[in-house]
Amino acid sequence: MKVCYVFPGQGSQSVGMGKNIYNKYESARKIFHNGNEILKFDITDLMFKGPEEDLGKTINCQPAILLANLAYFSVLNKKIPCSLTLGHSIGEYSALVASKAISLEDAVKLVKTRAKLMSECIPDEIVKPGTSHMAAVLTDNHGLVYNTCKIYSSPKNIVHVANVNSQSQIVISGNNNAVIRAAEHLTSKGIKVIYLKVEGPFHSVLMKPAAEGMEKALENIVIKKPTIPYIANFTADFVYEQDQIKKSLVNQIYRTVKWKQSLEKAIQSGFETFIECGPGGIQTKLLKRNPLYKDITILNVKDYINQISF
Repeated sequence: MKVCYVFPGQGSQSVGMGKNIYNKYESARKIFHNGNEILKFDITDLMFKGPEEDLGKTINCQPAILLANLAYFSVLNKKIPCSLTLGHSIGEYSALVASKAISLEDAVKLVKTRAKLMSECIPDEIVKPGTSHMAAVLTDNHGLVYNTCKIYSSPKNIVHVANVNSQSQIVISGNNNAVIRAAEHLTSKGIKVIYLKVEGPFHSVLMKPAAEGMEKALENIVIKKPTIPYIANFTADFVYEQDQIKKSLVNQIYRTVKWKQSLEKAIQSGFETFIECGPGGIQTKLLKRNPLYKDITILNVKDYINQISF
C-alpha cells in the first residue's frame, strides 16, 4: 500500500495538541524536547496549556505546528511507512523533514525565522471586526475569484489568490479593505465567504520582503535529495534538487499555494491512501468533502493512532 502523508498548516492548531502522544510515546517526546532546546523556550508548555491567543500568534504557531506534525509522524511512520509527502504552507517543512531532505534542527530554525519575517510583514492597519486579511471563498468558479481580485486590487490596496485548496474552496489574501471589498462582491453573487482567523495576509505579495529574507536564511542550509518523494506547494510537482526546493520554499511565502493541484498530482501518480499527519482535521475534511476524491481512502492520524497498538 502506497501511503501519502499530508501535513497541515497554520489554522490547525489548538491548545493541547500533541499532548496525547507526548504522554504515550518516547519518539514524540524526543521531537518536542528537541524543539524546546532549538527554540530556546518551552513551546511545548504553550502548546499543551495555552493560552490560545498566544499559541495562535504566527511567531509561536508555525514552529508549534511543525513539531506537532513531526511528533505524530514519528509515531505513525513506524507502523505505516510513508511513500509520499505533502505539506500545506508551513506543513511543507514537515514534509521535507519526513522526506529526510532537511534535518529537524534546520527545519525548526528555518520555521522560526520564517514566522518572524512573516510577522514583520503584517500591515500596520486597522482590521474591521469580524473580518481579517484572508478569507475562504466557497465556489468552484475560480475564474470569478481571480477576476474579482484583479478588479479590487491596486498597488496600495492588494488582494490576491493565496491558496487553491480544492475545487470548491479558494482563499484570498491581502490588505483588509481590499479583501472586504472582494468578499462583498463575491457575496453579492451568492457565494459564501468565510474570514479566516489569521494575523496577516499570508501568501500574498505583501509577504515578499519575508520571502527575500527567507532566501538569505536558506543560503547556508544544506538540503538533501529527498529519500521519500515530496510534492512542492509552488510547483504542484515532484521536486528533488536543492536549488529547486529552496526556490519553492521562497516562492510559497508570497505566491499561490497550489494545494488542489498538488493533491491531484499525488492521485495521478497512483496514490489512493492519504493520512493527515498533524493536529486538527482540516485536510481530512477538505478531502472528504470533495467528490473528485471519492475513490481514495482518507484517514486522520489521531483516529488511526487510537485504533492501533505499537
